[in-house]
Amino acid sequence: MIDVDAPLPTEVFASLPGQEVVLAQSVPVFAGRWREAVTSRGLPPLQGKLAEPGVTAVSRAEVFSLADHEVTVENAFQLLYYSLAWGLGSRAPRLHARLDALAADQERAGELLVSAWEKARIGAPVVEVYSVLTTSRGAGRIRWFGPAFSTKFLYFAQGAASVPRYVILDAVVAGNLKEAWPGAASGAWLPETYGRYCELVANWAEQATGRLDGSRKVRADEIEYALFKR
Repeated sequence: MIDVDAPLPTEVFASLPGQEVVLAQSVPVFAGRWREAVTSRGLPPLQGKLAEPGVTAVSRAEVFSLADHEVTVENAFQLLYYSLAWGLGSRAPRLHARLDALAADQERAGELLVSAWEKARIGAPVVEVYSVLTTSRGAGRIRWFGPAFSTKFLYFAQGAASVPRYVILDAVVAGNLKEAWPGAASGAWLPETYGRYCELVANWAEQATGRLDGSRKVRADEIEYALFKR
């Protein structure tokens, strides 16, 4: 179980990047591959730079900006495409399987994504929001979209203006939480587990802000970034 009262590790505090670095973090994406894969499955067409040929780069800030659009099914798919592209990077492992799963029940997927986005936008409780896309046993409600990717969608769905409450959790971050979560599972995290993780990261962000004597407010995603890079 995650110890939400664990102290912020000095190593993590020392490597905090600052909000600007976090939002600027970008990954290369083979947009041409994405466009072909989405189009061939009859999914809502890509918009923006992922609809263009060649290789591009997608930053956190760019994905966040999509969450400020009107909440519609079409826009929810764009938010998913971009959050997934940012998470998968240039290799985009199992992209075809993931898109096949979306296409297999596109209507249900759209309903789930819209519901999760709406709840994230109003700041609903962490466990409630997470449970829209993840079952009580830690499985993704959309096949091939488990917690590592649903938490990315929830993170970006908050929008650029929000202080992050729903924070990305993947196998790398979980494995680097050794002080607070020894022997962490690499996936299939239960809703309560994700809730405790977000509570821990929020606590660490608050501790970090205190150590800086209030010179700036540390965001929870800075902690996540530092843990991923640890």
